[in-house]
Amino acid sequence: MAETFDVVVIGGGPAGSTAARLLAQWGHSTLILNKPPAKHPALAESLPPTCRKLFGFLGILERLDAAGFYPARGNTVWWGDSRTRAENFDRPGYQVLRSDFDRLLLELAGVSGAHIRHGAAARDVDLSVPDQARIEYEPARGAKASVAARYVLDCSGRAGVVARKALRRKERYSTLAIAGVWKQDHDRQVPDAGHTLVETYRDGWAWSVPISSEMRCFAVMVNGHEAPRSRGLKDLYRADLDKTIHFKRILSEATLTSGPWSCDASLYFASRYAGPNFLLVGDAGSFIEPLSSFGVKKAIASAWVAAVAVHTCLKRPEIREAALDFFSAREQQVYASYLRQSARYFQEAAQYHPHPFWLARAQTGLDSHAWEPDEEELKRDPEVLAAFESLKQSPSINLRVSPGVRVEKKAGIDGREIALVDAVVSPGLPGGVRFLGNVNLPRLLKIAAGYNQVPDLFDAYNRLCPPVEIPNFLGALSVLLAKGILTNEGQRGKGDDLRVSVKSGFLGNDK
Repeated sequence: MAETFDVVVIGGGPAGSTAARLLAQWGHSTLILNKPPAKHPALAESLPPTCRKLFGFLGILERLDAAGFYPARGNTVWWGDSRTRAENFDRPGYQVLRSDFDRLLLELAGVSGAHIRHGAAARDVDLSVPDQARIEYEPARGAKASVAARYVLDCSGRAGVVARKALRRKERYSTLAIAGVWKQDHDRQVPDAGHTLVETYRDGWAWSVPISSEMRCFAVMVNGHEAPRSRGLKDLYRADLDKTIHFKRILSEATLTSGPWSCDASLYFASRYAGPNFLLVGDAGSFIEPLSSFGVKKAIASAWVAAVAVHTCLKRPEIREAALDFFSAREQQVYASYLRQSARYFQEAAQYHPHPFWLARAQTGLDSHAWEPDEEELKRDPEVLAAFESLKQSPSINLRVSPGVRVEKKAGIDGREIALVDAVVSPGLPGGVRFLGNVNLPRLLKIAAGYNQVPDLFDAYNRLCPPVEIPNFLGALSVLLAKGILTNEGQRGKGDDLRVSVKSGFLGNDK
């Protein structure tokens, strides 16, 4: 008889460690099969300050702050044209070597009670029995072994131990990342030592993440068909760096100390992200453009939702189907949102670089018209910002719920479980949404018509629900107006009572 666990997690990266830690904390027997380390050097990644909120929610922020990662202080970008665009964060994020970051999260999972088998490479998963998956793996030492689990979480990233069972779908283009580590002999060439750097060129783009005050990882993103068959990897790497303007100047006084090495960075998604006894979590289910710097954040958020879904299935098997459907739908929405966001950036670059590399990427994802809430996108949405300005200029409000908008019971997260909760549903939002900026939208819609001044509506909401800050409230209200869920039939005019600070929060520039 094989060992049996409630949950077996394949992969000890950010997604696997996070999901296993939460499930172990919530009382479930959990095993992580952590594959042997990669042969190529660890990749550096930038984790922007927007990750801090998620890390705090998951209870790991203090450990990350104490880990001594090099601070991420902002971005310097040359996108499309050669104009320098610099953004300084109000508070730092993290520049991390993935090997160090992953090791810390795996350690936290072990402390929380998850069992870990290091050097254990999962080879196959038998899902034929709905209530008991069987996972075959090669341990660090000894013969092949197997374990059984009520649920298996595929957190194996691009390897996709479960995902490769005819669940993966690729986008129309492919991307190859080629990276190396450089020692900077003169840091005066870099605009800011703590900045992530990004530059486009004719048929690719390059990025750089600092590892320390002297060391940086530089990578180029090229067409996957450019794989070094006709010339060596090092020649291809240097040839593409030579196509840049600013990176070429920065590297003129730097020395390549490690690499280059390559890895597949092509995008993919899944036809479905969950079944009766499995979930595809993080990069196992989908891979987004590294351009966003949200790959790790996406993986960890996916792991949290997966842990909630599995916890629900184990505690309340009668709603297993609803819980798994919720997880799968969310993963689809997240991937589509990031795809649309990347396509807009690629469209901008294509105006300056009308090369097939950019044109193919600029079109991918734009055929998805259904609106899904993404707070990072909404902060920059012209329609939302225009609705906010209009709201400021209105001396009074007369809010009405638009025809076709209703409140329905939908699957949603309620603490550690998936439950049926009230959500706002509209023709453009068939999946429904419950919260924006911590504002309970069904509750807001219920009372919106009863007040003719925004401050009065704000006070009433905070008496009815857990209080929120005014920027978040105004942001949620502006979104509802911009997306046609609410209409304001009040008179236009100059108003003074909405002149509030929005330096942080939903509509602010809280990086």
